[in-house]
Amino acid sequence: MTSADIVFVTLPRLELRSPITAPALLKAQVESKGFSARCLDFNLELWHALDSEKFGDLWFDTDLTFRHKERFEVFWNEELRREADKWVGKILAINPRWVGITIFSQRSKWITIKFCQLLKAQIPAIKIVTGGAYSERVSPSLYDKGYVDAYVVGEGENPIVEVLRGNFDAPGINGRAAEQIEDLDTLPIPDYSDFELNRYPQTWSSPKIKDESRMGTNFIYITGSRGCVRKCDFCDVQSLWPKFRYRSGEHIAQEMMEQNSRFGSKRFLFTDSLINGSVRQLKDLSSTLIKYRESGKMGPVKWQGQFIARPERHMKDDVYKLMKEAGCFFVSIGVESGSESVRNDMRKMFDDEALEFTFKTCAKYNIQMAWLLLVGYPTETEKDFRETLKLLETYNWINQKGLVRSVALGPTLDIVPGSPLYHRQKEMGIQWDDAGNWVCGNNTRPVRIRRWLRLKEKCLELGYPIVEKATDHLHMELAEYEKNSRLTTPAWDQFNENPGDMGRV
Repeated sequence: MTSADIVFVTLPRLELRSPITAPALLKAQVESKGFSARCLDFNLELWHALDSEKFGDLWFDTDLTFRHKERFEVFWNEELRREADKWVGKILAINPRWVGITIFSQRSKWITIKFCQLLKAQIPAIKIVTGGAYSERVSPSLYDKGYVDAYVVGEGENPIVEVLRGNFDAPGINGRAAEQIEDLDTLPIPDYSDFELNRYPQTWSSPKIKDESRMGTNFIYITGSRGCVRKCDFCDVQSLWPKFRYRSGEHIAQEMMEQNSRFGSKRFLFTDSLINGSVRQLKDLSSTLIKYRESGKMGPVKWQGQFIARPERHMKDDVYKLMKEAGCFFVSIGVESGSESVRNDMRKMFDDEALEFTFKTCAKYNIQMAWLLLVGYPTETEKDFRETLKLLETYNWINQKGLVRSVALGPTLDIVPGSPLYHRQKEMGIQWDDAGNWVCGNNTRPVRIRRWLRLKEKCLELGYPIVEKATDHLHMELAEYEKNSRLTTPAWDQFNENPGDMGRV
């Protein structure tokens, strides 16, 4: 029987196009300190075990199975429990002292609870530690109930080593205040050697499609920074990472070179809140990648990430040219609204001129874009919303050139715990209706849904490609509101969209 100090497991439901970074990074970290570790991806195992045509919807963001307790209980009893028993068997075969579980989001909550209970029942001697972005909201209760033996909040690289050493008084462990890592270049390169990359889908179109002939990803996640230079009102990143820190461009390029050499990885998606938080780092990374390619150290690679609109004085034309030459082919831009006034309320910190420069310069160098739009910020009026529709018309020439890969339509704004907006609800006059949705004056849930449907219709009218999975859900929700007359939509905001075919795109 093999053994390890810790096994890091990935529980469903997460994306399938590549392993998440945390287990691979934590494995590299603990092994650099003299411990042994293994990684197991049970999210991938579940996808391969289930009938994709029947259960593929589980991996859509709009599926509620892993979010709602009642739906999850049914799925656990009918399908998931027998698979989870197999996972316990794989852990037992490794015989670790600890099992580490990443609580990635709200979707991780119920599966984590069930799996911890199952592990404790079948392997009583096992010790469990949890961490991850959603750990702060779930782990304290798990710890109090004895389902886990330790939990980490905040960055996990240093606390996990202390857990394995038996030191539970270190920062970030069991409710103690977390500390941020100042120098990210001191962290090791993530170790993906335990992941069967040939079993991840080569291309990602739909989780309902499982084509064995197209397995084998060349896609890897990579992290160049933590935190964000912006303080968007609706985002909770600043509560997770108050201080923005970034790795050197050369350190990132070295990681890309190693993953390319070891695993043949040729595409890299940055997990960063933004890849141009530090323009100097972006230039350093791009220059180093070009140097590696020209010297024969590494072949051409492609990379992509989230991007912020910056004015020309902060990020000039030559930076776009350099990043394109280095392999950047796609950026996701958090546009959110066509209204400069709303973006100011959101604290997005860019004006219409900066947005125009960003769009035009990306187009100049043939860098593809996704535009992220967010309907329904509390201060958004009908006039503000129409400016978003106008933005689509104004820049449709970029779409016609094939450079807008997608317009991503989030299912209207949610007020996220931990975000500045969450803490400003009373100040802004935000209330909640009896369906559990927020209301701010005339900005009600039905108003937001109708605007969302109009926005989608406008995208279709202008020929924009869309990424969304909310249409069916929003139509049903709107019908429920109208049936129960929970709220009356103001007459001035009525709109007869005549949607026609509003099915999933």
